[in-house]
Amino acid sequence: MDAESILHMLDVESAAEHRTDGWWVDVPDLDVRGLATLMRTREVRFVTLTGTPDTAGGYRLIYHWDADGALLNIATTVSAGCIASIADIWPAADWVERELRDYYALVFEGRAETPTLMLLEGDEPGLFSRTSAAGREIDPAVTARDAAEAERKES
Repeated sequence: MDAESILHMLDVESAAEHRTDGWWVDVPDLDVRGLATLMRTREVRFVTLTGTPDTAGGYRLIYHWDADGALLNIATTVSAGCIASIADIWPAADWVERELRDYYALVFEGRAETPTLMLLEGDEPGLFSRTSAAGREIDPAVTARDAAEAERKES
């Protein structure tokens, strides 16, 4: 199914912007499970999910889909640190949900478990949240364990 038809079904085509790299739309309060189910039934392929902190203290999540060769990017905002999981509908979302949990301590509701992906077992989720508070000069890949230990000692 083509991207424009999907946007029409979501009733967001008027807010969507077509760019050289695909269709982009922001959907506040997105029902991600409803979206994932619609995409599954319409045979639109899940590509990935990206997440970044937003300026209001929440997170911006972008669900990327391949609709007959056109990239469809549907963004939403998470303010409370949790959002519904789509991994049971789209197993390919499993790793990226685990990655976002490790990096930002996001909770994906509905998962039976969320094992670590980038962190070691027993490490606290939220690697980027912790290290960004310590300053930009810290390399999270190298010093995450040291930053977490220093934070524990200060508490």
